Amino acid sequence: MKRTGIVILLAAVLMLSWALACHAQQDPANVGTPAFKPVSSKSGNMTLRYGFLGASVYDGSTKKWNFHKMTTITRSKVEGFVNMVNDKFALAAGLHEVSVYDYGKHQWAVYRGRGADDSTGMLKTNFEMTGDYVKVKTLNGPWIRYTGAAGWQEVSK
Repeated sequence: MKRTGIVILLAAVLMLSWALACHAQQDPANVGTPAFKPVSSKSGNMTLRYGFLGASVYDGSTKKWNFHKMTTITRSKVEGFVNMVNDKFALAAGLHEVSVYDYGKHQWAVYRGRGADDSTGMLKTNFEMTGDYVKVKTLNGPWIRYTGAAGWQEVSK
C-alpha cells in the first residue's frame, strides 16, 4: 500500500514538473532569470528581453514575441552591450553564438560557432550597432558584421 502511494505521488510530481516546463516553453516572452531590464527601440517597434534562457523580441509589426533559445552572458557588467536594440535590429550576443533579430525580415539571424568577446575592458569597442549594420568582435576570432542584405560576414575591424 505504501509503495503504491509513493508511486502515485511521484507520478503527480513528475506531471506537475512537466506541465510547468511546458508552460514556460509556451511563453515566448519568458527569458528566465537572471534577466536584464527589457530594452526598447526609440520608435517602440521592438522590445528585447535578454535572460538566462535566451532572448525574445516583441515585434510591433507582427504583434508577436519571437524567442531565441541560447546560452547567454548574464554578468551585470555586460548589460547594454550584449543586448542592444534600435529601430532595425536587436542584438543578443551569447557564449556560443551571436544573434540579431532583423525587423525588416521579422526573424532571427544567427552566427554560430563563436560567441562574443565580452572582455570587460573592451565592451565599448567590441559591440557596434547602427541603422545599417551590427558589428561584433568574436572571442579569439574575427569581427563579424550583420546587414539585412548580406547577412553575416567576417570583416576586418
